[in-house]
Amino acid sequence: MKKTEKAVNPAYNNPYYNKMHKQGRWITLGAIFVFRAVPFVVCLYYGVMPKLGDLFIACGALCAVFIPTGVAEMFVEVPVMGTSYYVACVTGNLLNLKLPAAINTLKLTGLKQGTEQSDAVVGVAVAVSSLVTLTLLALGVLLMTPLQPFLSSKAVITAAGYVLPALFGCLTLAFVGNNVGGGVIIKKRLLAAIIPLVVCFALFFIVPYYYQVGEGIVMFMCIGLIYFITKKLYKKGIITVELPEEDPFTLGTETLETQEK
Repeated sequence: MKKTEKAVNPAYNNPYYNKMHKQGRWITLGAIFVFRAVPFVVCLYYGVMPKLGDLFIACGALCAVFIPTGVAEMFVEVPVMGTSYYVACVTGNLLNLKLPAAINTLKLTGLKQGTEQSDAVVGVAVAVSSLVTLTLLALGVLLMTPLQPFLSSKAVITAAGYVLPALFGCLTLAFVGNNVGGGVIIKKRLLAAIIPLVVCFALFFIVPYYYQVGEGIVMFMCIGLIYFITKKLYKKGIITVELPEEDPFTLGTETLETQEK
């Protein structure tokens, strides 16, 4: 990035974002070190250190799937989650918990993505979601043996099968509406997703094995396809965008003040 571009764009000179990104990088590096150190120490202690060649062979297929998927998810999730993406990546479970928490927070507060207010509020939501997840996991580990008969009952197993569909159903409904938060209304935006959806279904039914292996690559293709289709439909006037009369930054602040009263 050129110095002139950094001087023009206020995001590069914002103390808040600079501080959050700096802390996020250090937290991420520390988490990566801990995640790698635990299996390394265990393998070293028990003398079962795998050979690098065998390790690369075993990880090759996983990397081929998860690296493109992770990069594709980053382009989708970072604009919504902001700097809280660092915490979300460390604690995990982004699609099931962190992303829905961030989206619902923006919907409820009416804040626009990319502002300091939205970044701070979403950060609190993601942090609370992470703490709740860790607390429930700790309780689950402690109570797993006493609750084993209850958890293995037919009623609980049947109910558990509906948790993820219900969660993603609510998340899907949030995307169906025209209101994308911050007072911005985008009409007929779902038209851009029709062709990518048809392509995904066709690939899944025609070549299911290769679809699952190349899921990340398919996501990249669909993101690019949606971008160009949306741009084309917007230029033709099919997809329209209505911006709020007031500044979204001020609008979001007033929404929070109203809720506090």
